[in-house]
Amino acid sequence: MAAYQIHEDYLKLQITVPLYAPILPSLQRMTRFMFKRQSIPNTIDHCTYGIGCQDGHSISIEIFSPCGLAHNAPCLLFLHGGAFVLPATGYHKRLMCDYALGCACKVVFVDYRLAPRYPYPHGLADCFSVYNWLLEHAQTLDIDIDRIGVCGDSSGGALAAALTLMIRDRSIKKPLFQLLVYPVLDMRMTTGSMKIFQDTPIWNAKLNQKMWKLYVPKNQVLDRPEYASPALSASFDNVPKCYIEVNEYDCLRDEAINYSQNLSQSKIDIVLVQTKGTVHGFELNYRSGYTQQIIKTRIDYMNRQFYADP
Repeated sequence: MAAYQIHEDYLKLQITVPLYAPILPSLQRMTRFMFKRQSIPNTIDHCTYGIGCQDGHSISIEIFSPCGLAHNAPCLLFLHGGAFVLPATGYHKRLMCDYALGCACKVVFVDYRLAPRYPYPHGLADCFSVYNWLLEHAQTLDIDIDRIGVCGDSSGGALAAALTLMIRDRSIKKPLFQLLVYPVLDMRMTTGSMKIFQDTPIWNAKLNQKMWKLYVPKNQVLDRPEYASPALSASFDNVPKCYIEVNEYDCLRDEAINYSQNLSQSKIDIVLVQTKGTVHGFELNYRSGYTQQIIKTRIDYMNRQFYADP
């Protein structure tokens, strides 16, 4: 491994994600167990729903709300990372609770379908179905239809970005903002950081190649490739304002920076946050002071959007 100047809080995160199809079912079960085991603060109300997708699949969603939340509250649609193949894990649940409390909003978690059993576009279809469901049931859910944000980390960032493109193309009411945390965006994998970071902890270019093969099989014809790989979009006009966060030692870094530049050229309001000494999935050290500082930066951005003066 190259001598990267990784922040001291993340030096112990010398792990990688084993992306081998035969063992993924076991990894999925283990990750789901970790998610369920993660406790929920007693200051959070929690409920679950089952909703139908267009193809008849039933999608499980969970809603995290601060106790005593005001009526007509903001809402954050949370699309978790996991290389398109793994469920949300424990720190995702901690993030959702912190976002709910920090932003006084409802956070809606989507347990979308996973590759390789369900490759693209199944997961995105689930996310789109849930977004439509939120719009249709906003009054019952007591959320403000004008204050819905979409958030995704890693592969969840790909889903969030693709979702906003799909919403735009289908002329549906768009979200207030999109928040993309070290997002997957470009299946071409030709950037400088993709070439350099072949052996970084947790995630690297070699794993990224395996991920795309699992998510978009070779024999699959993409009629709308930008919905799988948002960087391939021919136009970035009229998408929601965007917060993009990148890690210093992450093969995905440069494609996210490029994406922010494309949005900016389309006159989209962009906030680009470049964290230092960080690796992909650094929230695994959740107690780190630097981790908490970065999470606060995200919460501050969302609060500025949710509670901006009219």
